[in-house]
Amino acid sequence: MKITLFTAALMAASTLAVAKDYVTPADLSADASDKMYSILTQYNSCMMQSRLKPMVEEIKSGQDLANKIMQGCETHLDALKTHLGGNNVEPTLVEGMAKKMRSRAARKLMTDTMNNLAAQANAAGNAEKMQEKPAE
Repeated sequence: MKITLFTAALMAASTLAVAKDYVTPADLSADASDKMYSILTQYNSCMMQSRLKPMVEEIKSGQDLANKIMQGCETHLDALKTHLGGNNVEPTLVEGMAKKMRSRAARKLMTDTMNNLAAQANAAGNAEKMQEKPAE
């Protein structure tokens, strides 16, 4: 019985030690938290601005456009990972946070890109129909 209690106490103590060292983004200081949110805002802004500005080179598909935008904004996620890692945030949380941001942005970007391409195709089709109609 004493061995079981000792083992249980040892396990509880080691669990507390692990939990104490487990740093999450919520545990960051106010300054570190502000910097994290600033990086996230910059990432979201990069995604938005990249969608709004016209691409100079010819883009063959919506997927190509989305890939180009995602690659252009990836440096912000790298900065986020560096910042969180430098503040001893649990590495799996850091990777998970970056992956979630990337995934959300990709879904939104692809949806918006495909909707824009569909609208452009529809507008082009309507323009062709208007040119085919005889003047009345």
